[in-house]
Amino acid sequence: MSLDFGVKLLTDAEQAKRVIFGGQKMARRRFQLGSLFRRGKKPKVWVARWWEQIINPDGSIGRKRRAEVLGTVAELTSRSKAMEALAKRLNPINSGMHHPQSTRTFSSFVREDWLPVVLPTVKYATQKNYRYFLGVHLLPTFGSHCLCEIKRDTIQLFLAAKLSSGLAWKTVKEMRGVLGRVLGTAEQWEYINDNQARKTRLPRRPHQLAPKPVLAPEQIRLLVAELPEPARSIALLLVLTGLRVGELLALRWKNVDMTGRTLRVTATVYDGHFDTPKTQRSNRVIPIGVEVSNILRALHHGTVKPEDLVFSTAQGQPPRSWNSVESHGTHYVIRMRHCSTRWERRWEPYKLCSVTPHQKSRVRYIYTLFPKINDGQWQELNLLFLGSIGLKRTQL
Repeated sequence: MSLDFGVKLLTDAEQAKRVIFGGQKMARRRFQLGSLFRRGKKPKVWVARWWEQIINPDGSIGRKRRAEVLGTVAELTSRSKAMEALAKRLNPINSGMHHPQSTRTFSSFVREDWLPVVLPTVKYATQKNYRYFLGVHLLPTFGSHCLCEIKRDTIQLFLAAKLSSGLAWKTVKEMRGVLGRVLGTAEQWEYINDNQARKTRLPRRPHQLAPKPVLAPEQIRLLVAELPEPARSIALLLVLTGLRVGELLALRWKNVDMTGRTLRVTATVYDGHFDTPKTQRSNRVIPIGVEVSNILRALHHGTVKPEDLVFSTAQGQPPRSWNSVESHGTHYVIRMRHCSTRWERRWEPYKLCSVTPHQKSRVRYIYTLFPKINDGQWQELNLLFLGSIGLKRTQL
């Protein structure tokens, strides 16, 4: 049967192109076997090389030659076994599961991206702490390393060296936390595939042999008698209210209710910078007694305004805590005396936690404060405290 049409069929109207915009060539994924050779004498090792896609500092995609030790010749006794290990290593690349990693250095990422963008999202005190760890410990060590080259074993050796140098366990832990936060941001922004800091471990925390000091009431009296104003009033209020020193120095007269005998905590101050309190539970109302009221009345005079600070310099700024209290005694130890006094007066633990809130109502905190109570009191404290915070007896 013939076709009776008056048109001409064109078999090839135009040259076929790839199904992408503009007909440009699409980068083809290359299957590679890599290269393998032996190196060294004692011990001999199998070394593999291959090509890997990377993200250049300007954001473009490039290729880089990688080299990696697969194992010793004693472990991989033949070339065929070494080729099997190489095939497993190249499987993510050949299957298309590998994502290119950035070749930006740790220093470049921190200075150009992390410090301007991420650091302002945390509180001022935390910013100061992060800047210290980055400037003193992390940037001198990892600054010239590419982000993708900071591996678990490198971080583990770094932490071990810091512990061996005499730094406290808690300091090294915070250092690892800062490094993990930076690498976590790089992972979220797809500069690296994995945050290697999460895979590291610290040794067990050493036990504290000497108990933390807790001032006795008589020691508090002797201390207060030697303090000049306003350090004397600050120390007394820390003992009687349980406020953090930053919360006390940020207290304004509008948050003091003499009639209802309460204090409302709405802010804290650190190094002259005002901010919200440490935790959400720290926004609280604290009942005060006659002693606190008398101290506040002595500080109050007719010219003060509701927005004025209870403790301030001649310029209206909060005093430096180390100038007012820490030159004579540690404010943390004074605050611990407040907790001890409340327990001696038979305060229930949930009330104690509401007055001196923490991010975690820790049993360790109670053990630190009351080292001299007997076994019967410990049993009673355990039952009250565990019930108030919802912990099981086995978690003590």
